[in-house]
Amino acid sequence: MGGAGANHLEISGLTKSFGPNVVLKDVSFTIGSGEFVGLMGPNGAGKSTLIKILAGVYTASSGKIRVGGEVIRSLADSSDVGFIHQDLGLVDGLTIAENLSLGVPPTRLVGPILNKRAERQNAQRVLSRAGLNMHVDTMLGDLTAGEKTLVAVARVFDRGARILVLDETTSTLPPREASRVIASLTAVVEGGATVIMVTHKLSEILQAAQRVLVLVDGELVADEPTAGLDRAALVAMLRQHESTPLVGTTPSVGGHSDVLVELRDVRLGRLYPVNLKLNAGEILGISGLPGSGLHEIAFAVSGHLAPESGEVILKRPDLRRALVPPHRESQGGFGELSVRENMALSALSRWRRLGSLLDPRKERSDCKPILDSLEIRPRSLDTNYEFLSGGNKQKVIFGRALLSQPSVFILCEPTRGVDVGTRSEIYRLIRQLAAEGAAVLVASSDAEDLFSVCERVALIVGTTLQPEHKTSELTPAALELMV
Repeated sequence: MGGAGANHLEISGLTKSFGPNVVLKDVSFTIGSGEFVGLMGPNGAGKSTLIKILAGVYTASSGKIRVGGEVIRSLADSSDVGFIHQDLGLVDGLTIAENLSLGVPPTRLVGPILNKRAERQNAQRVLSRAGLNMHVDTMLGDLTAGEKTLVAVARVFDRGARILVLDETTSTLPPREASRVIASLTAVVEGGATVIMVTHKLSEILQAAQRVLVLVDGELVADEPTAGLDRAALVAMLRQHESTPLVGTTPSVGGHSDVLVELRDVRLGRLYPVNLKLNAGEILGISGLPGSGLHEIAFAVSGHLAPESGEVILKRPDLRRALVPPHRESQGGFGELSVRENMALSALSRWRRLGSLLDPRKERSDCKPILDSLEIRPRSLDTNYEFLSGGNKQKVIFGRALLSQPSVFILCEPTRGVDVGTRSEIYRLIRQLAAEGAAVLVASSDAEDLFSVCERVALIVGTTLQPEHKTSELTPAALELMV
């Protein structure tokens, strides 16, 4: 487990309760200097609570945190520790050098005169360590999502961190970008740093982590080396502690030929032409790099974005469409509202009885079966949305789409940041929707989404949506190379 160096981390008996609800239960583990450790577990297992305690956002009800043998309140109290979240805390309107200098005293020549040359030289050195070969005067907004993540990694290590905690940082990155970040992290671990990475991506654990910790229902149920593990063994490890069995896949759908939505010579910014047809009973996938226009196509299909030219043709005048947006944090739910209120937003007209008045009993009776069928936890319609785990928030947004009873579902990044079990449930649900006759568009940068449910896939290459391929004719590796 590594030696007891300055960045040796020990967690002992960590427990956290919110009222009567015990979220973490006597969690203990140690991580030595120069270790790369993955933290996994189903949504709602307590991973986010653990990270928030380590970061000082929450205070543990009991237990101790030690770094280098010294007891500290949280890792935020130690200059040896840095955190990187999904929101990287960077500013697109500043240069790389300016982002690296944020929050630290400026380098001065004399008095108020700044030594910009020294700052840029230091920034270039820091970038090189993170594996980025680009000029530090480059605007951050011109970088890819993976390059921005590497800038965030560089900034943390430039400020003296020897322990790096990443909380779902790679969840929004396409595979090639994520692999680049993982390679950089592996290099700093080889240099003696410690990395703790929360992720749902099995490939990342198998590629880089030396150990995997698994949390389930607030308890640490596994602490195993990854040497000798393959994907099947890792899935088995995650599943053996879950209370619900693996859901079976529904039979392949198909046999429907009715076109419900057609995009004809549509222009969306630089993306042109976009031509596609969504058929009843069929699942079509589209994929592309961040910034390619992938989600703009989805918004155009759903009616949330008007194309600059071309036509979005609805084949039925009363056709209903439902959108699951790509960013549940900013586009999906309302934290201050309950699960019921978030789900019901799409279908309020169903419960009107007198003018604008709603029938609350009918609303609850319609929402409850969806809450149960999607296994949203906690099993209460009155829970505030903001208190749910990421996977359960995703299920609430799916529930909202189901309540509107559409004929067309547009699903953007449907499994982003969810655990293995929830991912399987979402795939089952998507197949079921198509089997019942809906047209489904899956707009995803995750190859597993496309190969798990889609019959056809169209890729964005450059500024063009390419002709469709049958998924049976592609491999995940070929798909990533094409994108």
